[in-house]
Amino acid sequence: MQDIWAQLREWTLSGRQFALATVVEASRPSPRGIGSVLAVSEDGDSFIGSVSAGCVENEVIQAAKACMEDGQTRWLNFGPENGFPWEIALSCGGRIRVRVEPFAGSANPAIGEALGNVLDEQHSGMLLSAAGGHCLFDEAGTLLAEAGEVAEGLIQLARERLKSGAGTVEVDWEDGRALLRVLARPKRLFVIGAAHIAVHLVGFARALNYETIVIDPREAYARLDRFPAAPDRLFDEWPKQALETFRIGPDDCVAAMTHDPKIDDEALEIFLNGDCGYIGALGSRKSHAARLKRLAKKGFDETALARIRGPIGLNIGSETPAEIALSVMAEIVKVRCVKRS
Repeated sequence: MQDIWAQLREWTLSGRQFALATVVEASRPSPRGIGSVLAVSEDGDSFIGSVSAGCVENEVIQAAKACMEDGQTRWLNFGPENGFPWEIALSCGGRIRVRVEPFAGSANPAIGEALGNVLDEQHSGMLLSAAGGHCLFDEAGTLLAEAGEVAEGLIQLARERLKSGAGTVEVDWEDGRALLRVLARPKRLFVIGAAHIAVHLVGFARALNYETIVIDPREAYARLDRFPAAPDRLFDEWPKQALETFRIGPDDCVAAMTHDPKIDDEALEIFLNGDCGYIGALGSRKSHAARLKRLAKKGFDETALARIRGPIGLNIGSETPAEIALSVMAEIVKVRCVKRS
């Protein structure tokens, strides 16, 4: 839901009735993975998100309208021989199972409001839905809101799943199936430096639903009016100062883009000491070799230094600032996809 929250927010907070279609099973190759969501308005005229590349949405929308009429959850199966047009089967060949149900907050404002708060604050948590009952938990497993009846054993299972860090899953429970929908923090990209390449990089990252944090102590660069797509946060501070309140994790990425060793190296030291999922630095092979020597003198061994991708970005023959930014974003996406597989 995080990927479509910016568009879905108005529906949720206004109390508008809608249904959620969620991919609960997916085989490779499939256009969308487990947890992908399509939200459908009550009249079926408006929808946000997707559960495929567009080949099954119409059937899902019809099921969503029906489930809002009778309040019943439905499951739809799509595959090469039952749902996809023949040409889609040849190009994809995957299978997906989609769960379609009325949104928990449509009939339970407390759930909708609490969920809105979680997503607005970009916190993690879990929304548990089973047989018309719903529970919302924060990242620590604390119950934030509840509607209907949910078995205590299922609540405990949800808390254990949340603690384990596992993803969205549908499980058999008693006479039905329960959906444990993980609400993860948005992916984050830290951009060190706010020069021309960084301006384009922020635009690409935001289009891919990354939370963007730009850090540059140079006041002439650290100005929002330079960004057509504004970053989520912009710091005109040194990296050490700007990063002191952040907890770096495996879903975080950093691109050091200033070409100034005093700024880039300070940031790289911080991210190398953490569990950052992607670390890249702008510069030629010669400047990258010099960078590695400087960081080695700071105590980083070969294994740590090998985590830095430099020169940054995929080799796509890029020359312009926008093309270089595209190559960087492509490399970030590639690294994330490899880790998921």
